[in-house]
Amino acid sequence: MTGLTTHVLDTTHGRPAAGVALRLLRDGQLLTQTRTNADGRCDAPLLTGETIHRGHYRLEFEIGA
Repeated sequence: MTGLTTHVLDTTHGRPAAGVALRLLRDGQLLTQTRTNADGRCDAPLLTGETIHRGHYRLEFEIGA
């Protein structure tokens, strides 16, 4: 099974970035939004093989005001 995942790291403190809100967009349209877990990862893939289509994808991370 293929899928799209992400792993967010806090390089300042040398640890995973927990609780980071993120959004995945394709061609400007919101596909999904979630938060990272304690390991800096999402609990499930953002996309799976059946939902990955051609287009321009963008991941947006809310890491500061």
